[in-house]
Amino acid sequence: MPPEAQSSPQAAAEDAQAGPVAEPQPAAVPLGGFIIPIAGACLTRYEGHLPSAARAYRDGTHEGFDFYEWAAGTAINAATPVLAAKAGIVSRADLGYVEITPAEWAAFESAGWRGEPLLDRLRGRQVWIDHGGGIATRYAHLGGIAPGIAPGVQVEAGQPLGAVGESGQSAVWEAPGTDLHLHFEIRVGDGYLGEGLAPLAARSLYLNAFGVRIGSREDLCD
Repeated sequence: MPPEAQSSPQAAAEDAQAGPVAEPQPAAVPLGGFIIPIAGACLTRYEGHLPSAARAYRDGTHEGFDFYEWAAGTAINAATPVLAAKAGIVSRADLGYVEITPAEWAAFESAGWRGEPLLDRLRGRQVWIDHGGGIATRYAHLGGIAPGIAPGVQVEAGQPLGAVGESGQSAVWEAPGTDLHLHFEIRVGDGYLGEGLAPLAARSLYLNAFGVRIGSREDLCD
């Protein structure tokens, strides 16, 4: 993965030693009616997995929410289904996806991880859903796409879209199976949910979108 993109339980533990961090209350467009796209997962407080987290690519900003097994409170592997977070119409499904190559990776490093075509390749195999009203969701790094999922198809909340993977990441040839996770985005117009906010404030917007009660298992990740 690009520099600063990878995360680890050790890094999370070191962050935890610094003590609890208050979550700022964001002022943004309220969204609701979404479900968490990994069954049984909770919403980590580890900032490296949150929207607006610092990155050495994407102009320095992470635009989505990452679900890794060690931080999501549930088993996540190559067989884990990725679920539609809300009903909508599939606007993109990378059915003919071709995996990133080491030569591409070297070119991306030389380019300093900049440019939307490059960033789109780093998201790997993707499905996008249009929910109307300028709201969309993106599901990235998929290992595969479920039968019947294609552009123009209507899907319902909870419907399988594909499986967790690590497509678009260097792990596919360097260490297969070591970077399995879902990168999930709620898009609002041309931006992402939580844009311009601190990571924990962005997380609060996701709690609201998913209808997660503060102090619940989905909130606490225990």
